This record gives sequence, C-alpha cells and structure tokens, in this order.
Amino acid sequence: MKGNSKRILCVDDDSQTLSFRKLQLEMAGYSVLTAPSGVEALKILADGAEVDAVLLDYVMPAMKGDELAEKLRQRYPNLRLVAVSAVDELPSAMLNMVDSHVQKGSEPEVLLTALSALLVEGGEKRDRDPLLLRKTILCVDDEQLQLQMRRALLESAGFAVLQAQSAKAALELFHANSIDAVVMDYWLSDKNGTSVAEEMKRLRPRTPIVMLSGFSSLPGEGAVVDAWLRKAAIEPEELVHEVKRLIGLRAEAQQPVIS
Repeated sequence: MKGNSKRILCVDDDSQTLSFRKLQLEMAGYSVLTAPSGVEALKILADGAEVDAVLLDYVMPAMKGDELAEKLRQRYPNLRLVAVSAVDELPSAMLNMVDSHVQKGSEPEVLLTALSALLVEGGEKRDRDPLLLRKTILCVDDEQLQLQMRRALLESAGFAVLQAQSAKAALELFHANSIDAVVMDYWLSDKNGTSVAEEMKRLRPRTPIVMLSGFSSLPGEGAVVDAWLRKAAIEPEELVHEVKRLIGLRAEAQQPVIS
C-alpha cells in the first residue's frame, strides 16, 4: 500500500462503524483519527490536530451532523466535509455545507472515490465559489485499466474525475455528488449502459452523458444519451473535446435569457 500524507477525521457515535471506516481508510493509505461525537471532534481540532477532511454522520446524540457541519464551516471554512449517513434525504441546509455525501452501506469504492476527488488537488485550499470549481466527470467502466487511462486523460485536461466499476456504484456516486458530465461504457457487468443512463436522466435530465461502445449507436439511443462514440474510432483528444462541448452547451442552456 502506498503511503498517503492525507489525514481524515471520522465522526460517528457507532463504535463498530468507526472501527470499520478507520480500517477501510487506512487500507487505502490514509492516516485516520476518530471521534464518537461532534463535541469530541471539535475538541480534537481545537487541540491542534491537522486534518484534510472530516467524514461525519448525521444522526448523532447531543450534536447532530448539521450542527457539527455548521460549526466546522465557521471555524475551518476550507476543510473538506463528507456526510456519510443512512438517512435517505439529508436536510438541504446540511447538503449546502458539505462537499459531498455518501449513503451508509454503499460499496467501499464509492466513499473512497468521492474522498479522493475532494483531495485530488494536492492539499491546496479550495475556493468554495461554485463558479470557480473544476468540472467533475463520472467515468464508468468495469475494466480497471480503461478507467485508469480515461481518468488520466480527463485529469490532464483539467477535470476532476470520479470513477465506478459497476452500475450500482455509478448510480450511488451520481446520487451523492454534483456531476457535470458522465463518460460511460455501454457494456457493464451488472447492467447495460442504457438503463443506467435512463435512470441518471430521470434524476438530472440536463447532465450530459457520453456513451462509449464497440459499435455504432443503437436505434433510439440519441433520446437517452447526448453522444455515442465508438471506442475504436475515437481519439483521446476527441473525447475531451466532446465532453467540453457538452458541458459548454449545458452551461449556455442554464444562462438566463436577457430580453
């Protein structure tokens, strides 16, 4: 396991959850601190502990997650916050204060990918103005090598990248994060790309989806995805260009019309 200079503070009143998450993150190379309550988490930070991100539960006694998030935002405005909760719909006030949220019980790669995306900028302080954030691309492919190559390509073009190796993980990441575009393989081991794209479009119709496949578009696919590209024919710079084009079109559609 490669070393990782990033330190994570995990906050949860369930001791088993804390132990499991600590082990999970340490296996991924992170240094981990734990706190059984919001009060203890604030004390750890007030005592001088330096952390790069906080993973916090929502339902906790004495101090709930939204109250903790508010205090953390006030005292440490540049600290990355990830809500990890079993609650299906977190309060909008909390969602506005955290950088990402992940459902408890999700596949381990969902949390690790979301956390990695937040920390990918090498520890630089992130401006919280949404207009200045890097665009985030969700890459979906069940082949690890393809994912690694696509992530390297898109990160070199200036994007932040989340990655998933299954339809289930892709939908969980799509639910939990603000995604600017999706680049997805059609053939997935647990579900075909079209059904995943349909569910994503039901959730966020304006999020562009680029489908990659070994063959030309199937009849009717244009109604589901925004672009269909043949793997064998597409050059890397063409994929980057298409993603940028679709994100640009989405931004233009969202601008108010001035009469």
